[in-house]
Amino acid sequence: MGVNIMARKLVLLDYDLTIMDNMIDFYEAFIETMKKYGYGTISYDEFVQRVATDNLHTLIPSETDARDFWRYFRRIYPSKSGYPVKGIRRFLNILESLQVPIVIISGRETHPLLLWLELARYGLDEYIDEIYTMFDLAIRGGIEEELFDKSWLIRHAISKYGVEPRCAVYIGDYKQDYISCSKTGVRFVGITRFKERAESLRMLGADIVVSDYDELLCYFDELFEHS
Repeated sequence: MGVNIMARKLVLLDYDLTIMDNMIDFYEAFIETMKKYGYGTISYDEFVQRVATDNLHTLIPSETDARDFWRYFRRIYPSKSGYPVKGIRRFLNILESLQVPIVIISGRETHPLLLWLELARYGLDEYIDEIYTMFDLAIRGGIEEELFDKSWLIRHAISKYGVEPRCAVYIGDYKQDYISCSKTGVRFVGITRFKERAESLRMLGADIVVSDYDELLCYFDELFEHS
């Protein structure tokens, strides 16, 4: 019997702007949250630029509780206008052929069913083994040490699948994804089309940062090189 060289590996994926290009949904959730707290709106172009440079938070006045603001935001984040990012289907298909489990860990605080339904619209649900969101963190009694900290969910996933941290890879686009991985010993791989975000992730310490999954395939043999 042959031995599967990819056995006991695990790939963890962020969702928004990592699997789905859903910037419009991101914008709508942010604007609705701004309105709820009584603040003005910004144009879509300015929003995208602020996402790229990671300074949306500077729009939130100091008198507003940032944790309340962002929790409301991530609870209302819709799944209406997104579409799969470049190369994701090919990448997932390769992982499936190698029998590597794929788990989504999202910073949203919505029920995972919302993400499942969006993935199903594009036939991507068949590649995914499980989805965890901050909704799961709450109902499982997990700890979020700081906003968008996913370390508890990451540890939960690698424990459930019986994988050592060094044998797991998390792919995401946000600095908090990197920080969460640093806490758990899971390798982080950055993926973003924004040069500013890419540079920020490299400065934090990410050794692989790509613009899309087609580029990531060039590094595929390196993903689990530390395991």
